[in-house]
Amino acid sequence: MRSQKSEWKMSSRGVNRRGICFSSVSPRLRSLRLGSGQAGQAWLLSPVSFLLSLCLCVSVASAATKVFLHDAASPIAPDSTYLYKKADATQGSAKVTAVISTVAGAISGQFWPSTNAAHILTKTAGGTPTVWISAPLSSGVTVSGTITPNLWGLESANQCNCGARYEVLRWDVSVGGIVSSLGISSDGGLSEWSTNAAARTAPTLTPTSTAFNAGDRIVILIYNDDGNGVTEANGRNWTLDYDAGTGVDGDTYLSFTETISFSAESNNAPAKGMSQ
Repeated sequence: MRSQKSEWKMSSRGVNRRGICFSSVSPRLRSLRLGSGQAGQAWLLSPVSFLLSLCLCVSVASAATKVFLHDAASPIAPDSTYLYKKADATQGSAKVTAVISTVAGAISGQFWPSTNAAHILTKTAGGTPTVWISAPLSSGVTVSGTITPNLWGLESANQCNCGARYEVLRWDVSVGGIVSSLGISSDGGLSEWSTNAAARTAPTLTPTSTAFNAGDRIVILIYNDDGNGVTEANGRNWTLDYDAGTGVDGDTYLSFTETISFSAESNNAPAKGMSQ
């Protein structure tokens, strides 16, 4: 009886079912045969010879990058109007908090560069608005994929009626300041914070495709907002927990679709705040 054999054949484009390109493989490798019989039967060709013969054109998807918010001060601190904190791809270790006081009525116009204490998240209630600036990027990257939040927080009471939004901006090394916004997360769609700390993983942000150069920085702002379908009440507050370890209260970050790498922190350009 003729023994059965399973056969992998190359297509006319030289690509197999696993997405590997064999365009420069010799003709005798264009049809690879696997024996089906005794257990342990291997490729007819030596694995080393086979791999050395291949032109690997594997399409590798970029890995997501978590950019964590830290409590350490950023060396980029152009003024005293805002409190500038570090952000990078290094996981934190101990939870800290940032607290913002509420105001009565619908929240609007709370976006950068507002200096209203009820608009941008403050480190302490009634304190200075806080801005997170990443370490400089070690190489250029275009950010265009979905940005997903993981924000840990809570409100002081159910009457707070508090929500949150976030924005991502580009800090340009050649200018020494913020030059563009990638977008602001959508308004509404989520209920207010709970009175117990929990992670908020929505809404995601589809950013304006933005090319970052080596040395540029990512800027992150967290905004005060009403909860969905409610109006914020006065005399309350809500808290963002951040800079903690993996998977616990305070494990706050934004997850970028792209692979983003950072250089050692340095004040690599004179920061000027918002560039016009």
